[in-house]
Amino acid sequence: MDLSYTPEEERFRGRVRAWLGARVPGPEERGDPARMRRWHRDLHAAGFIGCAWPKEFGGGGLTAMEQAILGEEIARADAPNASGGMGVLWVGPAIIRFGTEAQKRRFIPPILAGDEQWCTGYSEPNAGSDLAALGTRAERDGDTYVVTGQKIWTTMAHQSDWCFLLARTSTEGPKHAGLSILLVDMKSRGLEVRPLRQMTGDAEFNEVFLQEVRVPVANRLGAEGEGWAIVRSALVDERSSLAIAIRVDQILADVVATVRRQGLAGDPLWRQRVAGLAIDCEIVRHANLRNLSDQLHGRRNPALASALKLFCSELNQRLSEAGHAALGAAGATIGTPERRSWGYRMLYDRALTIAGGTSEVQRGVIAQRVLGLPR
Repeated sequence: MDLSYTPEEERFRGRVRAWLGARVPGPEERGDPARMRRWHRDLHAAGFIGCAWPKEFGGGGLTAMEQAILGEEIARADAPNASGGMGVLWVGPAIIRFGTEAQKRRFIPPILAGDEQWCTGYSEPNAGSDLAALGTRAERDGDTYVVTGQKIWTTMAHQSDWCFLLARTSTEGPKHAGLSILLVDMKSRGLEVRPLRQMTGDAEFNEVFLQEVRVPVANRLGAEGEGWAIVRSALVDERSSLAIAIRVDQILADVVATVRRQGLAGDPLWRQRVAGLAIDCEIVRHANLRNLSDQLHGRRNPALASALKLFCSELNQRLSEAGHAALGAAGATIGTPERRSWGYRMLYDRALTIAGGTSEVQRGVIAQRVLGLPR
């Protein structure tokens, strides 16, 4: 693998770095919704939202390598994410890949502009780790589906306009074969959202109840029964980013700084612990480079995406646990204004091995599809 960048790619990196240096919102601005919407519009105007999407859909038309460089530089600048969130990261790409022309015209422009927010309706009370066992039903009635069921741990549903919903449209054949993706208006009659309070004090997760919600058949993404394939593709987009390596390196730097401030840098046990974390961060960097190589060659690798998700979510927990432990009793406090204290991080990071697919599921995928082990 050639790990060097071309002169053109380095010039692009320089332009991105200069642009970010003049525009990244300060920490005190990030709690202001109006400022964050303006930040999204700035990114969009610069061609940095949907930067590798085709220009005919309003994207920036950048290469996969330029998209990776952009992600790295945004992470390096510690810039906030665009307000488009899930819509930009995986809903938009899924609509471009599987949607009709009418769906692309309807949904892609407001995703890019940040005018419509999306949530993802996957997990259910009895179908989280075994997602194919979900029970939310979508029964065909003429030109609509009638959807009834419940979703849980639906991130930002209380602030979303649309839901990327996985529902069962058939009970024929294997359980994963009867699933379809529906694009559901969150203002639909019969849909109710109830926020869930987390141990951090936040309420970004939600329960979503659907009682005979009518969804036009025109809002089905892809063919009926294609939902499982669409979700697998979307999860690759969700879990794949070189920026992950930058983010874990930044947290590692915070750990090192905390260890030094606490006078623990000379302790051999702490030196060994920090060294192990540093090695893990380097593993993340090289694994993401491998994933980028797959993207550049037109390969989609769900198994590697599962491995990265598993490793990175558990690494984030080990990092926050190390920072918390280095502080001793003071690590229990979580009240800093920017909520970046180690106590808050450690509590928040407990969700990482559940969100986006539990660690148990990822281990099952790796065991079966990589190692070839029996069920």
